[in-house]
Amino acid sequence: MTAAPRLRLLCLPYAGGAASIWRPWLDLVPADVDLCPIQLPGREGRFTEAHITDPEVLLAELHEALTPWLDRPFVLLGYSMGALLAHALACRLRPAEQSRLQRLVVAACSSPEHPPRIDPERVGREALLTHLRELGGTPPAVFEHEELLDLLLPMLAADFGLVARLRERAVTGGSARPRRLDCPIVALGAHDDSHAHPEQVARWADWTCGGFQQTSVPGDHFALWRQPELLLRAALSTRVEEACGPARFGVP
Repeated sequence: MTAAPRLRLLCLPYAGGAASIWRPWLDLVPADVDLCPIQLPGREGRFTEAHITDPEVLLAELHEALTPWLDRPFVLLGYSMGALLAHALACRLRPAEQSRLQRLVVAACSSPEHPPRIDPERVGREALLTHLRELGGTPPAVFEHEELLDLLLPMLAADFGLVARLRERAVTGGSARPRRLDCPIVALGAHDDSHAHPEQVARWADWTCGGFQQTSVPGDHFALWRQPELLLRAALSTRVEEACGPARFGVP
C-alpha cells in the first residue's frame, strides 16, 4: 500500500472470483495508485464464512468495511457480477464519499434493469452447469471433476443468486432502488458477449447524471478480462473522455 496514494482502485470480481484474480494487476498499476481487491465472503481467506445472497446485508457489510478506505479519491471497478455490486455500493455512499468517487467502471455487464440470465433458485444443477459453460471463463477440465464441481457450484449458485437479487432490487426495490449517480460511468463490453450485448451495456447511461462513455471490443464474455491494460485505462485516465478513446493496447 502507498502511504499517500493519488487514487484507490477498489475492485469487485465476477461470479466465483476472489481477491487473488486481481494479483497480476499489481505489476500494472502506477506507483501512486493503491490496488484494493475486495474479498467477498465464502472464498479464499473467507472460505469458512457463509455466502451472502441478500444485497442489503452484503452492501451494508461492504460499506462498513470499506469506509476507512474512502478518505481519498477512489474508483470503483467491477467485472460482470462485480459491476452490479460496484454500482449498488456507489449508490449507498454518503455524500462526502460520493464526492471522492471519481468514476464507476463496469465491464462485461448489462445495465441493472435487465433481467438475470439465470436464477439458481429456479433451476437445477445441469442448467447451472450449462450457464457456466456459456460464460466461457471456466477451464473445460473443471467440468470433468465432480468433486471440484461440488466445491465450486455452491459458491457460483450463491453468486448467481446475488446477481438475480441485485437486478430485482434495481427494478422493484421501491425506496431501496438505486438512484442515478452523480459520477461518470465508463462501460465496457464485447461484441460477442451473449450475456452483455453492447446495446445492453449502453443502457448504463441511464444510471448516471455525471457523464457516460462506452467501448466494445471483439470477443466473448471474458475478452475484456484478457486485456487488463484496457480496463486500467478506463479506470485511471485523467479525464473520463479519454477512458474509452482511441485504442492504445491493440484493441480496435
